[in-house]
Amino acid sequence: FTFDPTNVADEIAACNNTVAKYYNTLMLNLGDTDTLLQNFLDELDQSGVNDIIAEKQTQLNAWAAAQK
Repeated sequence: FTFDPTNVADEIAACNNTVAKYYNTLMLNLGDTDTLLQNFLDELDQSGVNDIIAEKQTQLNAWAAAQK
């Protein structure tokens, strides 16, 4: 199975930007981790992480069905 990100390219870019925004702060524990983590997860949700997951699952299901 190889994921084709074409349908969610914008969401992937938005999620990558969100990860870049929070990565160092979270990894270096430069603030209230609980608040930062919740903000990070909220922003990932707003960026479309669930759309990426759903697209990947759809493609995986189609691939699996084709293997039978």
